[in-house]
Amino acid sequence: EEEAFLVSLYKFMKDRHTPIERIPHLGFKQINLWKIYKAVEKLGAYELVRGGWGCQGNVYDALGGSPGSTSAATCTRRHYE
Repeated sequence: EEEAFLVSLYKFMKDRHTPIERIPHLGFKQINLWKIYKAVEKLGAYELVRGGWGCQGNVYDALGGSPGSTSAATCTRRHYE
């Protein structure tokens, strides 16, 4: 399932002329694209997660984020988008 998701994601991004050339990082840690997708899906999809990228921990914490990072929630959301 994860492999099929990644193949589909890379194809989608390439087709819209915004290919993923390298996996984004948060701090010094590479983001697991499957894990961020599943975390958002579990929380009710993007529209329902809007305010929960870091305020209550939600998505950022699911990725193993550091609670001391003040801009991490915004970065997490941008990487997802």
